[in-house]
Amino acid sequence: MKKLIHDIHKGKNIKENLKHYSDLAIRTYVDYGTLEMTFSAYTLLEEEVDEDSYSKEKQESLKRVKKALETLGGQDCDYTALMEEMKSFREEITGKMDLLTAYTDRMICYEYVLNRMELRYLPEKELADKLAMFQEDEYMKMLQAYLFGSKDEKVTLDKLRLVMGQIPVHMTKGKLFERIGEALTLYQDGDQSALDSFLYMIRTSAMLYEPERYVGQYPELEREIAELEQADYENLTREQYEKLAALLENGAKEIHEITDFYYSVQNVVNGIYALCIILPYSEKKSRIAKAGREIWSHLAVGDLKEEMLMPLEGCIEECVEKSSYLESVLYEIRSSYKADLEQTGLTELFRDFVLVSNLLSDSLFIELSVEEEEKKADSSYVHRCTNELLDELSEKFNQVSRPVKRAIMGQILEKLPMPFQNVEEVQEYIRVNLMGCQDKAEKCVVLMMLADLMQEEQEWS
Repeated sequence: MKKLIHDIHKGKNIKENLKHYSDLAIRTYVDYGTLEMTFSAYTLLEEEVDEDSYSKEKQESLKRVKKALETLGGQDCDYTALMEEMKSFREEITGKMDLLTAYTDRMICYEYVLNRMELRYLPEKELADKLAMFQEDEYMKMLQAYLFGSKDEKVTLDKLRLVMGQIPVHMTKGKLFERIGEALTLYQDGDQSALDSFLYMIRTSAMLYEPERYVGQYPELEREIAELEQADYENLTREQYEKLAALLENGAKEIHEITDFYYSVQNVVNGIYALCIILPYSEKKSRIAKAGREIWSHLAVGDLKEEMLMPLEGCIEECVEKSSYLESVLYEIRSSYKADLEQTGLTELFRDFVLVSNLLSDSLFIELSVEEEEKKADSSYVHRCTNELLDELSEKFNQVSRPVKRAIMGQILEKLPMPFQNVEEVQEYIRVNLMGCQDKAEKCVVLMMLADLMQEEQEWS
């Protein structure tokens, strides 16, 4: 396989090697897809609790999974029909997760607000005693060691983003917009999809993104979020604060349970979808594929015996290695050898290889459309996107109270490129914005949060 990949990379005997590659890829993806999907389905269905305790929505999802497994395990499976069913099922789950992600981002924003109010209701002396525990010079040395102690630049950058997202925000709207505009210009002349992904991230962080599909599906969550949105955070009593904090905790728990379930379901749905694509190309079924078919039928009716899984044990590592080798040149083949693929009748097959590769990847909700050529983000596209985003943000800031506005700004700043040129600039920013913070309750909360981060790293190191 290594020689094959090397020869394709060098363009040797390309038509013959493309055929050889396709035979290897079909066998690899059939086995890999079988193993991935089977163990995912086993985990989902065998850990299933009494269905009566599941919501009607979850029960319906599990029934659809079982029916799909039964169909896939049958001798006369209509792969095209089942693939369309899984495509539709996948889109439904992705739509629900899109909505739940928007709810999660709102919860994160209001958690930011409520966290900073946690110590507001303490007696003044008790708050002063807590603040006295932190000596500025010593604390700054510890924070510098935490931020810059790693030689890995990515680790350092991730820590900087995390810390800067927690530091109290003292920035004008104009300065924030300037920072956003600078960040967006970095995407000019790059792929539009990269800019669109960044815009989506900023919009969700700022509670601007409002998916319409499945609104009304989770009325309790919607009620809790509406209550969080309508609270008067500048004049919140202790009782109101405690009620909102409990509401936030309940909402977060509910979202976690739902999303955890759908992650598991999507894993199985993606696997079935991938197998519906690749199995029709397989003329001779491997030992793994035959074992998988038997397991699916038993999983569907709930009478699987654990020993049936034994033929699949210890096989996944080899499949992962083989698929990694094959995928190292997959996109190169599709872009560099279009004419050869057309002449050998392999264009559609290689397009399907990309789909299967995406479906079996760790990115469960990846966009499956296979673009032949990316559109570029020219200056006019970047300018239009920037104006639209800043207009939306301006409107949002006019609608929310000051604590919520600062929370949104903090969430956005965490996503933007860091503006610091050296360690001294980082230290100065922290001294001014954290150590110089006039809101003693907020300052103390952030000092405690960052101290917990540093303590946690020490315990793990």
